[in-house]
Amino acid sequence: MFDEQTQRIDVYLSHSGEMLVCPETGEAGTLYDHRRLRNWRHLDLLQFQCFVHCRVPRTKSSAGVKTISIPWADASSRTTYAFEHLAIDLLNATKNQTKTAELLRCGFDVVNRIMHLSVKRGLNRRKLGEIHHVSLDEKSYQRGHKYMTVLGDGVHGIVLDVSEGLDLKSAQMVLERTLRKKPLR
Repeated sequence: MFDEQTQRIDVYLSHSGEMLVCPETGEAGTLYDHRRLRNWRHLDLLQFQCFVHCRVPRTKSSAGVKTISIPWADASSRTTYAFEHLAIDLLNATKNQTKTAELLRCGFDVVNRIMHLSVKRGLNRRKLGEIHHVSLDEKSYQRGHKYMTVLGDGVHGIVLDVSEGLDLKSAQMVLERTLRKKPLR
């Protein structure tokens, strides 16, 4: 649906009738029912905001009735992967969440959520391996009025953890959290 007045394009997707796969067991199944209509913000199209709408199908398997995985977004997300990718690229370029939200024509909260989810995904994918040398440093932010303590592997250029402040308590916090995750040798 195209609406010139609101400068918005709405794309509606529906199940094509093909076999479905349970996201937990991988078992093939048939359509059980659909969830309520959901909406995802997508990349702008012809300078119009674009939204994807779908009643995501559910299938029944040995794990019970489960909502299928969709290829364009995470289960709890309200934006598509493509939109998130653009938001991260813009954040890298602008270094400013407010400016990024303005350029994407969305709310600050949307950009902030995307940023935090992206960091979480990156940390989950990160493989640290053996770390033999760590460095502890402080970094100023917000025009030098606030500080954070950064624990990293200087040899491989990996940030292990960050804590607000530059005192002994901040240093102990990043060291303790990192040691709980992975023993340093």
